[in-house]
Amino acid sequence: MFRYLNNARTERRSKRQIDYTKGGTLLHKSIEQRQWKSVLSRMQHCPHEISTYVYRIAADTKDAHYQYNVLPLHSTCMRKPPALVVSALLSAFPEAATIKCDGNLALHFALQCGASLDVIQTLILANPKCLKEQDDKGNSCLQIFESHQQNWEDEIERSSIWNVVKQGVDSIVLEKTSSSDSHNKKMDSEKKNPHDMMTTINEEGWKKAGLSVVVVGASGDLAKKKTYPSLLHLFDDNLLPEDTVIYGYARSNMTNEDLRAKLRPYLENSDCSKEVVDTFLSKCFYVKGGWYGDIDAFATLNQELSANEDRLSSKLEHNRLFYFAIPPNVFEETGVAIKQKCMSDNGWTRIIVEKPFGRDLQSCEELLATLSKHFSEDQLFRIDHYLGKEMVQNLLVLRFGNIMFENIWNRDNVQCVMLTFKEPFGTDGRGGYFDNYGIIRDIVQNHLLQVLTLLAMEPPTKADGPESGESIRNAKVNVLHAIPPITLDECFLGQYEGYTDDETIKNKDSNTPTFVVIRCFIHTPRWAGVPFIFKAGKALNERKAEMRIQFKDAPAASFMFDDKCPRNELVIRMQPNEAIYWKTNVKSPGFSGAPVQSELEVNYNTRFFNNSGQNDVNPDAYTRLILEVLRGRSAAFVREDELRRSWAIFTPLLHKIENEKIRPIIYKRGTRGPPQADDFIREKSGYVRNEDYKFFSDSIESKTPKKQGKATADIGVYGLSVMGQNFALNISSHGFEVCVGNRSPQKVDSTVRRAEAEGKLPITGAYSPEDFIRKLKRPRKVILLVQAGNPVDASIKKLSKFMDKGDIIVDGGNEWYPNSVRRAEGLLSKGIHFAGMGISGGEEGAREGPSLMFGGPKTAFSELETILTSCAAQSKWGPCFGYCGPIGSGNYVKMVHNGIEYGDMQLIAEVYDVMKHVLELSNAEMSKIFASWNQGRLESYLIEITASILAREDDITHKGQVVDYILDKTGSKGTGKWTVQEAAEVSVAAPTIVGALDARYLSSRKDERVAASKILEGPPITLNGSKANLIQDLEKALYAAKICSYAQGLSIIKMASDEKDWKISLAESVRLWKGGCIIRARLLNQIQAAFTMNPDLANLLLDPSIALEINSCITSWRNIIITCANSGIPVPSLGGSLSYYDSYRCSSLPANLTQAMRDYFGGHTYKRIDRDGVFHTSWTDSHKDIGNISERTKGEL
Repeated sequence: MFRYLNNARTERRSKRQIDYTKGGTLLHKSIEQRQWKSVLSRMQHCPHEISTYVYRIAADTKDAHYQYNVLPLHSTCMRKPPALVVSALLSAFPEAATIKCDGNLALHFALQCGASLDVIQTLILANPKCLKEQDDKGNSCLQIFESHQQNWEDEIERSSIWNVVKQGVDSIVLEKTSSSDSHNKKMDSEKKNPHDMMTTINEEGWKKAGLSVVVVGASGDLAKKKTYPSLLHLFDDNLLPEDTVIYGYARSNMTNEDLRAKLRPYLENSDCSKEVVDTFLSKCFYVKGGWYGDIDAFATLNQELSANEDRLSSKLEHNRLFYFAIPPNVFEETGVAIKQKCMSDNGWTRIIVEKPFGRDLQSCEELLATLSKHFSEDQLFRIDHYLGKEMVQNLLVLRFGNIMFENIWNRDNVQCVMLTFKEPFGTDGRGGYFDNYGIIRDIVQNHLLQVLTLLAMEPPTKADGPESGESIRNAKVNVLHAIPPITLDECFLGQYEGYTDDETIKNKDSNTPTFVVIRCFIHTPRWAGVPFIFKAGKALNERKAEMRIQFKDAPAASFMFDDKCPRNELVIRMQPNEAIYWKTNVKSPGFSGAPVQSELEVNYNTRFFNNSGQNDVNPDAYTRLILEVLRGRSAAFVREDELRRSWAIFTPLLHKIENEKIRPIIYKRGTRGPPQADDFIREKSGYVRNEDYKFFSDSIESKTPKKQGKATADIGVYGLSVMGQNFALNISSHGFEVCVGNRSPQKVDSTVRRAEAEGKLPITGAYSPEDFIRKLKRPRKVILLVQAGNPVDASIKKLSKFMDKGDIIVDGGNEWYPNSVRRAEGLLSKGIHFAGMGISGGEEGAREGPSLMFGGPKTAFSELETILTSCAAQSKWGPCFGYCGPIGSGNYVKMVHNGIEYGDMQLIAEVYDVMKHVLELSNAEMSKIFASWNQGRLESYLIEITASILAREDDITHKGQVVDYILDKTGSKGTGKWTVQEAAEVSVAAPTIVGALDARYLSSRKDERVAASKILEGPPITLNGSKANLIQDLEKALYAAKICSYAQGLSIIKMASDEKDWKISLAESVRLWKGGCIIRARLLNQIQAAFTMNPDLANLLLDPSIALEINSCITSWRNIIITCANSGIPVPSLGGSLSYYDSYRCSSLPANLTQAMRDYFGGHTYKRIDRDGVFHTSWTDSHKDIGNISERTKGEL
């Protein structure tokens, strides 16, 4: 069957072959990818390819014009093939055994590349004289074998091959091997299990080769939320080569460990075990570039990739996959860098490109040109993730694998086809992007149009396998060419109410549509006259994407059943809950004989996964598509001619809408869209909606309104700024169902969307206060995270009207504690518990685990303890969540925490000022010093981030560090001021915190300071001693001042607690600060120990161990203050801390003179050191008797 060509015909065919870099035969592609089943299949269907040469540019030569040609047999022998494949090739074209390609026989390639004994014997038997032939370097077969014998690990096989090569054909009949038998058994096994996917993949060449994946844009959301999780799923399912490495490339300044830390939260939300995640992360590395086209950075990346490939020298090929998770405007520079520095030398290089692929035909052409200059179409894989969805990929089998569907899939039976995309949320968070593209570009021109081509195309010659890609895409392009450009009269536009309220949308008069209905026709014999309807919208009543084919009325049914026979529909649900259901008519149950519509349904989750008895899950689209790229299968990717034609269909419409500023119809959020759209669809398509139809399936959501279900949320988070969103995601990631609400519904949408993207976390949205409360389990637990002040009162008023006795409201904002006390008293009459809870840790802490300081009823604390313990920061001293005391105490502890934070930051800034202006250190030098301090007793979050900040390069200018471009004006939100006010209320000195607040106020007077610098004189900078000594002094001064800052803050808490009888444990408060919060530091261990040993300690400085620490720093501390005074460097907090220390340690202060002056001018009296009582002096003749002294001195300290 395979004997086909003579040498003359072979010569004729060789002349018309194309350059391999632009294609090659499909047989060659299958061979190169070691898809041996496909090779055998291709040989049967296209036997002429067996004798076809493929021209290739040599990979190991600098001469770009040097080429060689290979036959399929020779290419096969380079790849350790099964003997069955070699035998089939020789049987079809025996002359191939005698032909040299680039100076080598097939046997020479087999010996060079470690082919099996069976293969070598087969080649020798086909051409016994080949053993006397030399290769292109003049080596005999025996010499080739001896120089490559390390390729055979089995000693028996190696010895047998040596014997065969040395003795020749006569020795073959004497050899008995088991390898042939075992291989034949393997082939037989595969024939018995044609659907064993893992077996097939494991036999493909890429799976046995080395693989390096490079995620370009590794620090972005797409990479973290989609690319890396999909690679993890492939790794977990053993669908990556064994020694795969994954490199991230971006501009962010990160280490390997930094990247792994950023990825971990997104990977741990998967179904993979911690061990799998840890192993996967150990394969992830990072290379930083100055920009995406940084040639030097890609050269460094290439060195690391090559070093890893050299380590895997046993692999015959090393492939490289680049995933572009970057915007299109940097595609070209990135492509140039990869082409110049990072292409694989001995394997394939493939590029995955993400949308958008332009915004009209012209921009698409430009984008295609930028990449086609550097890569062939075979190397580019343009992702449209809809082509990876289960039900989209199912279309080929559904249509062409079932005779009943293909027979009715035409204009004779189909009334219309509707492709629908609906989202219940708006654009919040990506409004800036969306407003530049709109719903037509974002959804219709790519996702839905791709689905339409698969739905409407003619049968491809192949629907599966490596050769199916071109046949499927050819069929899709034919559909596109049959669709004329869309005109405005075939289009209905809508925009949801409040669209431009999105802060990221700059044009408040935007006419960008968020809803569209479009009709088009496909002018082919199959579909002529059938309307195809695209319907897509945001902020609608449900989340859904589906294909709906409505068939024509059954002949004469209206007569037989008195106009009561609805039309059949085939619905293919893409999301959520992938399903196929056929709306069919059956007899009404009971006595009636009228037809009623029901469903024949297949739900993928319930049919194939939920009841499988295993932990199977349906792989997501990105995971499927990355695997398809690895396998070299192009069917699920968009070809360049598809892109051009799709833009040609939509560009005229898009330009008309934008140039003529066509206004969309406004519709309300949460509806089906503009009511007029239904009339438009009816008129344009002839679609008839069955209003009586109710869908009762448990597995697919009903179309009719549901009755109110029972409350399922464990807790509610109301207020969805970044802190609120992150805290809700944090709670839900620990397994608790969270209901989220917000005054602006866009924030609800974005939170629900983030929950879906970050691992389908259990978060549900509510769009009204009543709905929000109704979704909470009793007793309802609500955490408010809205702006302090009036917004808190307004939120409580809206929510509490739907709450009952025993329910709980917790304010998690930075609130002034008397407001919490007032609110608790106001809610007491309704029996609603109210608490104030300080939350520290910033946006990152809210997501990963904050410090939580709870103040309120213990009943409320007990109800929330399980949830909040889980989501708080976890330190080795326990979760950083605890009970501070009654209402107000939690706010108070958090307020003082923020005051200490003010002081701590100012101390670090003053040390930085000395380093910069006195020591004249560079940012890099300062960063190293702070990093080294963070390894010692100064270890803290603020020291850690200072080192990072000083090292961070500027992303805008790419010149120097970003800190040098930041204006020297520090903002404040009030908690520092509250701390200073409260320190005065409870008569506690807090000069470190006061100095920090004063420094912020002075920094805001930038213009005044600039003017003052021109007329007010200061001393020259003076450096006494060595830089090294001064750096040591700075470390000690910072440490001592830091102790004073904590001492002042804790004294404020102690005085307030004693005064208000809160009974706050200072040791417990300090423990809560040891993880998750901004002021976490190693020093807190000693502070906690001090108050644990002596809970009644009047001041931290009185603890012996603390006193010992601070006394060891005093000389250096004073030296720094002197240096700063001599150099004119302002140090209000370093200096204030030293003054506090000196004042506190002095047994005698000059306050006697101050009190004397008070008595002199105001009659304020004084006490004496030599006797008891209160006294007043008549300092002059004009001073008179002051009367009752006790009345006079009331209120004095």
